[in-house]
Amino acid sequence: AKEYEVVKTLRGYLAGNAFIDFIANDRLRHICRTASKELGRLTNGRLHIDAESGTGFYIIDHAAGGVERPTASLSGGETFLVSLALALALSESLQMRGAPLEFFFLDEGFGTLDAELLTTVMDALDRIRTESNRTIGIISHVRELHERIPRRLIVSPATETEGTDVSVEIG
Repeated sequence: AKEYEVVKTLRGYLAGNAFIDFIANDRLRHICRTASKELGRLTNGRLHIDAESGTGFYIIDHAAGGVERPTASLSGGETFLVSLALALALSESLQMRGAPLEFFFLDEGFGTLDAELLTTVMDALDRIRTESNRTIGIISHVRELHERIPRRLIVSPATETEGTDVSVEIG
């Protein structure tokens, strides 16, 4: 009877997607904890990210007394910082599972940053590159980045008479 109860209990845990949901939520909470550490560095401890099963991500704003905010209430710059923190946390999670991710691209979003946030983000990316030996490729049209990025791959679109042109700038 005891063994039957154990089997019955295990069957309940494994029924449907309950077990998969449990594992997925556990991984998501881990990624949020990791992302919150980076987000805290990027925002001087102001923002924290978490997720609720079934409802998604939310932000804890310590500058507003720890109030929970929906992600839809974030400014463009805040959204960028949260996205960056989550991308870095996901990258770290993949690294821990034995899949080396020594290089990744950040595609746009830089245009939503004011000069101060752009400096904060670029300083963070420099720190991450130095601490983790990762190469971070940035895809952007923002001119201010050209001053901060020493090596650039410039891709010029094809014209009617010539194909796409690719050149390297080291500055």
